[in-house]
Amino acid sequence: MKKLILFLTLFIIVTKTYSQIEILKGNGSWLTYSTNVKLSKKFYFGNIFQMRRVHFLKETQGYLLAPSLNYKISKAIVLGSGYLYFNYFPNGVSHAYLHKNEHRFWQSITLNSSLNNTKISHRFMFEERIIDRIKTIENSQVIDGTKYAQRFRYKMQITFNLFQLKNNKNLLGKVSNEFRIRFNTGISQPDFDQNNFELLAGYQFYKNATFWIGYGNYYFKSNSQKFILNNILHCTLSTHFDLTKHS
Repeated sequence: MKKLILFLTLFIIVTKTYSQIEILKGNGSWLTYSTNVKLSKKFYFGNIFQMRRVHFLKETQGYLLAPSLNYKISKAIVLGSGYLYFNYFPNGVSHAYLHKNEHRFWQSITLNSSLNNTKISHRFMFEERIIDRIKTIENSQVIDGTKYAQRFRYKMQITFNLFQLKNNKNLLGKVSNEFRIRFNTGISQPDFDQNNFELLAGYQFYKNATFWIGYGNYYFKSNSQKFILNNILHCTLSTHFDLTKHS
């Protein structure tokens, strides 16, 4: 009887806890242009420009710009450092109350390996974030300075050939998952921040240009009682240029 009472008590506690958690669902599209420019045998410049839309393509959620400089120690190890600017719009289920900005400085190390036509990468990134702080004053929201936060990110990505087309080119496949941990004070008090999953198909339509399209799942912790679940349509154009061939 005591075991039954204990079981029922635990069941009620767990049920009550989960019933207090709110999961907001949405959908959107991330339209991305990424490029790599080889500067020398060891260095290359990278840049990402992304427009995020919500309600599929109806409204703008934000713009992202992320230039970087990368150093290739070997085929297997790449060091990177860069800056990211994010311009938030007050649209979507995970929107800020106001139009706001975020500046990030980041460092990364990427480990690459390959097996036949399959490429595998592991990226470890650390971010320092400066984010506009929103404050409520007399039932209205205003920007009140900035707040500082840090975050760790780990991304695993696998790229492979799906099958060969009639023109002897391959339809490409890419699957990736990135897990992010936020830190509340300095690098202490680690907490789950978000998880991003992507499943894409790609086609190299030119020697230095590939188009990718596919599905993404974005799961984000807004606070201890609220989570955001977004289904994303990814459309990405990736290019690369080699300046060493023209020097």
